[in-house]
Order: sequence, then structure tokens, then C-alpha cells
Amino acid sequence: MSTFDPETFEMKYKIADIATDQYVEGDGHFTVKGVAGELNIDPAEIFNYFPNKEAILEFYYASLVVRYEMMIEEIDDFQSYTLDEKFSNFAFTTFDMLSEKEAFVQATFEDLVLSEYTKTEYEKQVEQLIKRFLNEDQQLSVSSTVALNSYFYAFLRLQFMELIRFWLHDDSEGREMTMELIDKLTSLLQELMYNAIIDKGFELAKFVYANRKKFLGRIPVIKELFSKIEIR
Repeated sequence: MSTFDPETFEMKYKIADIATDQYVEGDGHFTVKGVAGELNIDPAEIFNYFPNKEAILEFYYASLVVRYEMMIEEIDDFQSYTLDEKFSNFAFTTFDMLSEKEAFVQATFEDLVLSEYTKTEYEKQVEQLIKRFLNEDQQLSVSSTVALNSYFYAFLRLQFMELIRFWLHDDSEGREMTMELIDKLTSLLQELMYNAIIDKGFELAKFVYANRKKFLGRIPVIKELFSKIEIR
């Protein structure tokens, strides 16, 4: 959504919320008339918000990120969260929302999200949120920012989709395996993005090069290194 209209979003979400419930109750079927009846509106009015019935079901997934963003706006210190905390919070909150409609998600996630040939609106929203988390983080190492491009965002988005697939098929008690996997993945991502060892290596190299004349005669290893550089 290029321009966010809270009233339009609320109405679209109400329609999708009812449609997803009816989809489960109707063994994979729902009617526009039935949804309109619960909302006490004319069935034709629903098509002011959606082009077809499938778009209604797809909106349920797209609404997840918007709902999440509304939640974090209420968290005063969210910007102070580390990368690990932000991604963990996003994953855990998403699973909480999905669990509210788990029967629907189990029945449709593969077809409405994973099996689509083009990026769905939900995937676009997830990718934009990932990009936002990374670009707004002030603790990223300088060297890690080289990875901040469309390919990296797409890679993380795909991993998140696979994480949802894993969650759906996780039969461990309380889905404990999914929880542990999230902890390990987010910790790894933070370590990769915050690790400043390459930055420090560059800083050391710049310092040594700038003061090479002072070091050349005193530290044999550095003298040998620069002699090789100059030969090449």
C-alpha cells in the first residue's frame, strides 16, 4: 500500500478475517454473500476493496506485517532493540498471529504464498520490513553494510518463508524446535552483521600504511610485507 488508510485497512481486514473463518468452516469454500451478510453490507461493496475472492484470502497474509508494524509503534524503546531482538520479536509475533488462524494457514500457505510464481504482497511486505530493520540499525559493522542489497534482502525473506514452513510442520512439544531455531538463526545473523573484525583489520592496515616509514625498520614482518607489495 503506497498510501496507508487505516479505515480502508480495517475494513479489508474485517472482510478477510470473516472469509478465512468461513473458508475453514466450509472445507475450503466461502461466499462473498456470506461474508457480506456477517458485515451487514451489500455483497457488491466487497468488490470495492478486492478484485476477486482469492485476493481476499491473500490479504490475510499481507495484513500480518501491517498489523505487526502497528504493534511495534506502541513499543517506546523498540528502536533500541538489537538486530537479534527485532528479528526474534517479528518471528515470534508472526507465529502468534498465524496460530490464531492455524487451520487456514495449514490449508493455504503453500498455495497462496510459497507456490506463487511472483512475489506475493505478503513477501514484499516482509522484505521491506527486513530492509527497514537492517538499514535503521546503528550497530552494523561498516564491512557488513556491503551485503545490504536486494539479493540479501530477498535471501532473508526466503529464509523467513521457509521458517514458517518449518513452524507449520514442527511436531515438537510447544514447537520448541522452531523456537530454538529462531534463537540460533537470529543470533547468527546478528553476529555476522555486528562483527567488526574486518573493520578493525582495515583500520590497522590503514594505520600501518600511513606510518609505514616508522615501522619499516623496526618490525621485520611489516618491512617484508611492504617490500612484496611494492614488487607487485
